[in-house]
Amino acid sequence: MSSLIAAVPDPAAPTREERLAALLEETSPHARRARIEAATRPVLPALEPLLPDGRLPKGVVVEVLDPGLLLAAAAGPPPASDLLWTAIIGWPDVGLAAARAYGLPWERTLLADDPGDHWAEVASVLADACDTIILRPTGAPAPRQLARLEQRLRTTGATLLTPTAWPGTAELRLTVSNALWSGLGDGYGALSSRTVTARCVGRGRAARPREALLQLPDEHGGVSTAVPGPAVVHPGGSETVAAMAALA
Repeated sequence: MSSLIAAVPDPAAPTREERLAALLEETSPHARRARIEAATRPVLPALEPLLPDGRLPKGVVVEVLDPGLLLAAAAGPPPASDLLWTAIIGWPDVGLAAARAYGLPWERTLLADDPGDHWAEVASVLADACDTIILRPTGAPAPRQLARLEQRLRTTGATLLTPTAWPGTAELRLTVSNALWSGLGDGYGALSSRTVTARCVGRGRAARPREALLQLPDEHGGVSTAVPGPAVVHPGGSETVAAMAALA
């Protein structure tokens, strides 16, 4: 003789209505925004249209092939900038005055000017303490070095910004073009601001290019959204002047 044994309901198990409510909460705009904020960090307002979700992703490598744009990307808006720590590795002639004008606080910036062949190890160690690492590699890396460093970034959530083409896997690439300087007259005046077209392209959702017209730097030494208008190209070349401004 056979008998049927009915399953005893688990009183702790969620009901159908509770499961539906949890699913709606998980997929709500509020929950999605919370996940985005956990995986990214804020940037200066002028840079928000340039980046996916208007923020800088954590735990990845970002190529920023312009010194001024790199320093602006490393700086966060107040009050976030009052909490972020930044390391600058292998860039002894970085413009600290320019960095401060963009909003990067000196008191929370660590410098490792000459890491030699140990730049990957130095970056890995500082990833534990810093939210952002600015790294200019000082030698040719081994694939194993790159793999360990990129894994360390994913583990700690630190964002690595580099002014050179990254030999490993970069999530985003930021560039500038059409640079025009304002402030120079016919043999007189002083450079006051640079207007550029900034462009961002990357992997996944960032594959669609984004562009923003920026003043970088603006008349106050920071970064702001630019309004199209006349400007003067410096006779020495905009790239040369941009490099000089970043070293100020």
